[in-house]
Amino acid sequence: MNPTYMILVYSVWFLATYFVVTLILILIANRKSLYENRILKDGAPFPFVSVVISAYNEEQKIEDTLKSLKKIDYEKMEFIIVNDGSSDKTNEVVKRYLDDRRFTLVDNSNNKGKAACLNQGIMIAKGEFIATMDADSMASPDILKRTLPYFDEHAIGAVTVSVEARNPKTLLQKIIDLEYIIGLSLFLKLLSTFNCLFVTPGPFSIYRASVLREINGFDENNITEDMEIAFRIHKAGYKIKSCIDTKVQTILPNDFKSLYRQRKRWYSGAIKTYYQHRDMIFNRKFGHFGFFIPFNIILITLGIVLFLYSTYLGLSKFIENVYYYHYTNYNFFENFFDWHFDILAYSGVSVLSFTAFLGTLLIMFVGLKYARVAYSRKKLGMLGYPFIFFLYQIFWIASYFAVIRGRKVKWR
Repeated sequence: MNPTYMILVYSVWFLATYFVVTLILILIANRKSLYENRILKDGAPFPFVSVVISAYNEEQKIEDTLKSLKKIDYEKMEFIIVNDGSSDKTNEVVKRYLDDRRFTLVDNSNNKGKAACLNQGIMIAKGEFIATMDADSMASPDILKRTLPYFDEHAIGAVTVSVEARNPKTLLQKIIDLEYIIGLSLFLKLLSTFNCLFVTPGPFSIYRASVLREINGFDENNITEDMEIAFRIHKAGYKIKSCIDTKVQTILPNDFKSLYRQRKRWYSGAIKTYYQHRDMIFNRKFGHFGFFIPFNIILITLGIVLFLYSTYLGLSKFIENVYYYHYTNYNFFENFFDWHFDILAYSGVSVLSFTAFLGTLLIMFVGLKYARVAYSRKKLGMLGYPFIFFLYQIFWIASYFAVIRGRKVKWR
């Protein structure tokens, strides 16, 4: 066996296993405090809250979002919708809600980009706290009463919530649904326990207004503004907390092409954000966050190299075997049924691959259990979830190539 390949295999296996085991141990240790059940009660001070939404060509989706805003159980709030130069009837849909004085429409004639529109909303927002929300998401009625109590310390700059898929229908959507439940909700809660939350998800996050203004809002040149702003919140000395007692639902991509575009944007933006804030890497000033980020980068990069190397070796072996089969007149089925199990015949790589697969299953089962999701409701997604990591490799490889080649990654 190629010694370089073996070193690569064992390195990735060790780092991935360390990461999985650490998260599961943190999960078990904090299992009783995952759901903190904090809620604003009658008689408590109710600060004014502004909700800012950037909308671009959301005519078909934004109405459900606006309806969910009206159902939020909170009195002192306003809704600022910034129409980002839409070419459809997004502004007309929003105008139907302007009879409610809580709604304000900022109607841009030109497309400025999501971050610029959010900053527009922040500039005119009156709230002590500002929530940002996607125009294709639906907030739970208790979302403000659940998140605001987390700002009990001045050091808390932002709070995230559980992100769930809205009505997943296709197999791909059901798989991504599990990814959101486990990765974009439960695991973000775990990362927040040691101040390593690296993103404030776009579907819904709420910020202390003074912090947003202190750090000059969102970076208008970054395509993953919800990740980049999390880095600057940490840099400014603030913490990000996660509340999974409430949720926001968001619409998932409905096919592989749409998912590919979304993830290429996410991961390209992540790479650029890591580089933009490279001064945080291994910097003790930022605590665990300064070490979690490079660990994540190293694991992802080594995983990509291993995937490409394994693909190359696999194809080489396949071509070699096909060549040798010409001696048997290409009789591929000659020894097809001549198989028996012998554990000694399996290499260390095979054993490690099998344990990695078991680790993925462990994450899935443990994650769903502590996310309080019944296995019976997610059967189809559970069948496909272990294979999602192959998709990750494709998305990350495409993103690295896009960044290296200097190609602009578009939103849509």
